Amino acid sequence: MILVGDVGNTQTVLGLFDGEELVEHWRLTTDRNRTCDELAIFVRRLLKDSDRPADEVSAVALSSVVPSLYRTLDGGLQKVFGVEPHFLTPESCGIRLDVKEPRAVGADRIANTIAAHALVGGPCLVIDFGTATNFDVVGADGAFLGGAIAPEMQIAARGLIERAAQLHSISLDVPDSVLGKTTTENLQSGIVLGFLELVDGLIRRFRAEVPDLGRVVATGGKAELFASRLASIDEYVPFLTLRGLRIWWERR
Repeated sequence: MILVGDVGNTQTVLGLFDGEELVEHWRLTTDRNRTCDELAIFVRRLLKDSDRPADEVSAVALSSVVPSLYRTLDGGLQKVFGVEPHFLTPESCGIRLDVKEPRAVGADRIANTIAAHALVGGPCLVIDFGTATNFDVVGADGAFLGGAIAPEMQIAARGLIERAAQLHSISLDVPDSVLGKTTTENLQSGIVLGFLELVDGLIRRFRAEVPDLGRVVATGGKAELFASRLASIDEYVPFLTLRGLRIWWERR
């Protein structure tokens, strides 16, 4: 089996693959202060709770957008599995990064590109609803062609509420009408419906600029909500980043 992990700014997602099947997955808070020993203890506990022996894991593949955690991840996971973790980077990815600053492309975006091309071919568009909302265009040959980055809906809502004394925290449900009659309904209308329009509008712009753009694939925390509401999103694929890491590892 192979352990894969996507280390984001706020959350880390780990997955265990047996061949092509994702047999376990865990979501945890990204902690920049965690030591190698603490990480090892934490991962051993996850494996024990899932009845998955560490010696069944023969490889570890990771993507991380938090460079300060590389040493912790390397040391902690070696303690658990006895193998050196391999990090997906712009230099090691094996695909063309057709952008002005290839080294600045996040490893999670590269993993999504690899997985989406394997799943639906290209050109296609991946939307990852994570700490930021990433729009990634994948070329016919599987290259990363660039894209867009938008704020994440909940973070944007929190920023607004923190700066407005008369606003309060709300649940980000889809309202029945754009015409809000209460403060909560006004916020839901402006934030939730506004972000639905943001995503839909950017998809239209990508289709206008990218010849023969095919399927639109959504993944990440809020992806299911957006995919269920927008006809412009063709597929919702949970754990796309983890699947891309597995594919990258097997292609090495």
